[in-house]
Amino acid sequence: MSKKFVEHASLNELPNPTRRALSLSLGLFPMLPLLPGVGIQTARAALAPSAVAPASASGVFRHPGLLVTEDDFTRIRASIQAGQEPWTSWWNTLCADRFATLDAKPFPLPAVYRADNSKNAMYVDIWRAWRLVLRWKLSDPQDNRYADKAVEFLDAWASTLKEIGTVPPGSTAHDDHTFIILAGIQGHQWAQIGEVLRSYPGWAPANLKRFQQMLLTVFAPISSAMLSKAPIGSHANWDMASLCGALAIGVFCDRPDLYRQACDYFAGNNRGQLVSFGNASLVHGVYFMHPGHLGQWEESGRDQGHATLGMSLGGDLLEMAWNQGDDLYGLKNNRFLAAAEYVARSNLLDENGKPYPMPYVPEHNPSQPHTSLWTQVNQSFQHRRNAWEPIYNHYVNRMGLAAPNVARMVQWCEPNYGGSSDDVAYPTLILRRPAYAGPMKPPSGLTGNLHDGRVLLSWWGSVGATAYAVKRGTRANGPFADLTTVPATELLTYTDAPPDGIWFYQITAQGPGAPKAGSNVVRVAVPGEARLSMPLNDPNGTGTVGALLSPAGTWTAVEGKLLGGAAWGEGRHNDKAIVFDGKESGLQLPAGVFSELDDFTVSLWAFANPPLPWNTCLLFVGNDAYSFMRITPKTGGGMRFGICGATSPNDEQPIEAPWFMPVRRWVHVAVTLRGNTGRLYIDGTEVAKSDGIRLSPRQVGDQVAFLGRGWGLPSFNGRIQDFRVRVGALSAAEIAALAR
Repeated sequence: MSKKFVEHASLNELPNPTRRALSLSLGLFPMLPLLPGVGIQTARAALAPSAVAPASASGVFRHPGLLVTEDDFTRIRASIQAGQEPWTSWWNTLCADRFATLDAKPFPLPAVYRADNSKNAMYVDIWRAWRLVLRWKLSDPQDNRYADKAVEFLDAWASTLKEIGTVPPGSTAHDDHTFIILAGIQGHQWAQIGEVLRSYPGWAPANLKRFQQMLLTVFAPISSAMLSKAPIGSHANWDMASLCGALAIGVFCDRPDLYRQACDYFAGNNRGQLVSFGNASLVHGVYFMHPGHLGQWEESGRDQGHATLGMSLGGDLLEMAWNQGDDLYGLKNNRFLAAAEYVARSNLLDENGKPYPMPYVPEHNPSQPHTSLWTQVNQSFQHRRNAWEPIYNHYVNRMGLAAPNVARMVQWCEPNYGGSSDDVAYPTLILRRPAYAGPMKPPSGLTGNLHDGRVLLSWWGSVGATAYAVKRGTRANGPFADLTTVPATELLTYTDAPPDGIWFYQITAQGPGAPKAGSNVVRVAVPGEARLSMPLNDPNGTGTVGALLSPAGTWTAVEGKLLGGAAWGEGRHNDKAIVFDGKESGLQLPAGVFSELDDFTVSLWAFANPPLPWNTCLLFVGNDAYSFMRITPKTGGGMRFGICGATSPNDEQPIEAPWFMPVRRWVHVAVTLRGNTGRLYIDGTEVAKSDGIRLSPRQVGDQVAFLGRGWGLPSFNGRIQDFRVRVGALSAAEIAALAR
């Protein structure tokens, strides 16, 4: 491991108690599946000669299998031979590139630092080696002189480089820890070159192994350690660079542990443990899902140079995983595409030559130790980084989804083929795929959320569609009546205000060749309905059993899991209640309780034993220790409900009572959220309100859900009964009735 990394291992040490891992609770959860995501096996069957088992599960890699596979190289060579565009023009540009000549000589260094010119020597040699290996692989017949020259570069660096850092030893310059970014980005770029070249017989096996060892000892430990520490105090690109480095080196060096670490981190997959993730993890990086599937990217409030770098690194990461059988593209209803459409639109101009107004939920600058609130997208300039090829070519050309903002950015940014140390050069040449030529697909990914008492719909469009019909019915299988038509050029969202009842929605595409089939159907109850009821009174030994209503409208019996010494004690009405010991106990709630909730109500009865400690939780629900909602009996100035989206320790949005939770008696606690207005009720009376609650359960995730415990803190000392969750916000009168 780099000496520099050890010296600066305190980067992650921020004064926030929620950052502590709950080490006593490892193994509480069932392992989440990883991956493939929705649709990858079907797509792979059609797009690849043979389906491959996901590398995250098998630990077996396909080579070459990073940004470009052997199938890709065969397709690109054929396109060049046939004179097809844009591949032929870009091949000609590569052949004339001054960095792709055979007279070049490597300039390896024993140490590279980001704060001086030594980094430039590595940047230039990576540029040269990448172009040389493409000249070899895409020439027909293959010209081995270029492979030999690329081998010369890799061998030189493998036998020389021993350390990377930020500032040289003895320097008085500020060390900003950006060697972590250097390790991730350049580590991933070196691995790309080695992965393509590994099939060349002229590269001696011993030298290949030495190059792998250099990546594993100089680069990979830095990226892996960054991912292990989950630094929420850094921007998404720090993690994104490390994700690319760990995943690419994992594939090239046949290290499933590095590969899985990167996949799990991006997906936010805790694999059955209490694990936190940084700002490049998907739920954190895409901080807020706006209507029309526009995903607010964590770096967007900073500037567009950094926001588009996230797209560049993210597209590379997702394409590499796809080529190993793992669909990170499709996670959480194409959530990364939502971010790409948001960042792309932030960099485009409207018909009047003005930046588009962008929706924005305020979030904190994670790198600031004190409050530094971003309140809008930073659109001070439009950035033409060619970040868009893998994103566009997967979602649009491979999958047939519409991505209109990304499509415009591809055309605008294509001339920028690579001169930056941040990006892999010649993205159009290596990643452009033939335009989607299949039948028009139905709209997909339709979501329907009760928000501010109305039905908010968003969906993904289809390549070739000119408009979309929004339909509503009273049954899941129709018939559906048309509500409105949304042109394909507009944001794909619609808000409906139907009468009270159960409603079903579907979207159909319009235009030449539009399919008869519609999107998935979503069900929404107006003004709401029960989601979960758990009496927690142990009648007839049923203990933690409750009834859960699925989004499709069917009731199922579910059961929570008692943890860490939780037991049964005296209840409110000569029955039983769960007793939490104030140490490690808790009740793990079943999966899916809070999924897709915007407007909601939660309520429970609780009995607190004195003394009341700080920061225990009656309820904790979230993705990890940084993205959550919770009810705490005693914190700050009083009892509190808080919800946090995780880009910074300062991001929690609270509703706080003026006093702490009463002790030595049963207390009814309820929280409602309608639109942006949250209310906290104690014993049926509203005690606090906030109109600034922009987050909701569907924004922060619910991978982890507990009663009676939080994250990394002692459990509640008391008893809990009658836990309920509702879609929609109950009125004050309805809350009062629950508290009787």
